[in-house]
Amino acid sequence: MSIVILVGGQSSDANPEHRYLVQAFIDHFGDDVTRVISAEPQRDPLPVRLKRALKRGNYLERLRRSRYPGSFGPDADDLAAALFDGTPPSTLAGGDKRAIVPSHNGTECEELLDADQPDIIVVYGTRIIRENIFSRARKGTLNMHTGLSPHYRGDSTLFWPVYYNDPDHLGVTVHKLAANVDGGDIVYTGKVEYTHGDTEADLFAKGVKVGTELYIKAVEDALADRIEYHPQDLSIGREFRWIHRTVAAERKVLANLAAWANKTK
Repeated sequence: MSIVILVGGQSSDANPEHRYLVQAFIDHFGDDVTRVISAEPQRDPLPVRLKRALKRGNYLERLRRSRYPGSFGPDADDLAAALFDGTPPSTLAGGDKRAIVPSHNGTECEELLDADQPDIIVVYGTRIIRENIFSRARKGTLNMHTGLSPHYRGDSTLFWPVYYNDPDHLGVTVHKLAANVDGGDIVYTGKVEYTHGDTEADLFAKGVKVGTELYIKAVEDALADRIEYHPQDLSIGREFRWIHRTVAAERKVLANLAAWANKTK
């Protein structure tokens, strides 16, 4: 039995949410987790980044972002505190099972997968994984999306239900990995419940915890050949990109969270 985990993040030791999921999988599946693969952060050369910035334009929003005091996305320290009891780990679990590759889609990752012959590939928080990788799992490749598909797909998908004042669609999704972003057949969805005073970091941490439990259940189902897939209706909802998350949207979400807190007093 072999489960290989691919995780993204801002460093080769991933982010707090990835560390939480990996530790939970190792705690549950033990030696059946044969490899944990993270990737070196990819940063294009300066000329490429400048060319891209000129092409994208949107200079006024860039100025607003540079002057905005908040972080882009949930604060990492707040998220870590909400996910872990005590001192949050600063490194990714896995020990000698750990591997760091230049890219999850590259030949180094292909070679590791060919060596392990995984039954299941578990993906969370990576860049888009290509078919040359996800087709290497004997029983299937799964992904966890911290948003409720198909209603909220893409980026910051526990942010946008707050923006649209839509708490009923705060949730997470475990689905089959497919070429289209967050568009694979669904295995499980779970609800994220808002409680008084929750911040974006709190909601995201709840999503990671709910989603990890469902993800473990989905992998158990896949290993036992009893997994069920349910097609998504992609005419419902919307796919969001990072560029949609403007400073104005950040301020609206903070205002909505304050309003939700007042309602639940």
